[in-house]
Amino acid sequence: MNRMTGRKQKSEAAGAHLPWWGIVLALLLVVGTVPVAEAQYGTSRFSRPLEQPSATPQPAEPTVKPKELEAVREPWPRLEAGALLCKSRDDLVKYQTKIADGANTATAEQSLDCHKLRKQTGIQILDHDGPSRTQVVTTEKSKETGWTNTYLPATPPQSAKSTGAEK
Repeated sequence: MNRMTGRKQKSEAAGAHLPWWGIVLALLLVVGTVPVAEAQYGTSRFSRPLEQPSATPQPAEPTVKPKELEAVREPWPRLEAGALLCKSRDDLVKYQTKIADGANTATAEQSLDCHKLRKQTGIQILDHDGPSRTQVVTTEKSKETGWTNTYLPATPPQSAKSTGAEK
């Protein structure tokens, strides 16, 4: 009997805790399903209510289309910044001779009437004296005439338009 009373006491003790566990379980179930229901209907205590579509359609705001940048045509033919331009053919020949003899470029330019261009400059080709000497005139306002040793390719790059360019 003693044994039976021990089991009975344990089950009574367990029964005393059962209502408390039932309340906790019910609360957890309610708290866990509320966010799921809110997410299902698109509303939440922490979010704004969904806007209802209006009966009259709103006119769309005009979109401002950005202006396309016009491609800047590069001059062709041209001399790049840093290209050498000498006043006479003789100055260019002297410069090339000094360079061939081993002088550095700064020393070779000192006594001659030659200078390096500071910016890209459009030119018109006037004459050739072999592959390394070309007489040119700039297309700028100054219309400077001179000789250069710059390689001038026959075909322009994609960025340059070859309309009306002389070769």
